[in-house]
Amino acid sequence: MTPDFGFRGYISSRPFCGERAPQHVQNLVIRTYCARNDLRYLLSATELAIPDSFLMLEQLLGQIDTLDGIVCYSLKQLPEEQDKRRQIFSRVIDVGRSIHFAMEGLRVVVTEDAERVEKIFQVQTLIPYCLSAEDLRMAVGGARN
Repeated sequence: MTPDFGFRGYISSRPFCGERAPQHVQNLVIRTYCARNDLRYLLSATELAIPDSFLMLEQLLGQIDTLDGIVCYSLKQLPEEQDKRRQIFSRVIDVGRSIHFAMEGLRVVVTEDAERVEKIFQVQTLIPYCLSAEDLRMAVGGARN
């Protein structure tokens, strides 16, 4: 960690992925994450309520060389488009910084970390097409009869 730097929080004022968390709760989660991981916490930037806006995240990325990194409340705050996420990860990694996701307990420091996060996103896109636990039980039980 660089002296006088720290980790800027990133929270949302709008729902993301169909979920909503009050801003004070998002900040508490980020503060707790920083405390547990010995990260110097700086106040959070709050994303605008405009749908699909990432103006504040872009502003943080523009300041990334003056920070140790960014701590997002959740992975789900990132853009849905894979190319946009990869650009974010590259911008952070290229300057030797990190981006963390407090709810999931994940961080991206190197390219391999970004690839791991992308796999999580890929799995999430498949979940709506998966059988529910009940449907699976019925399918397996029905196959035995």
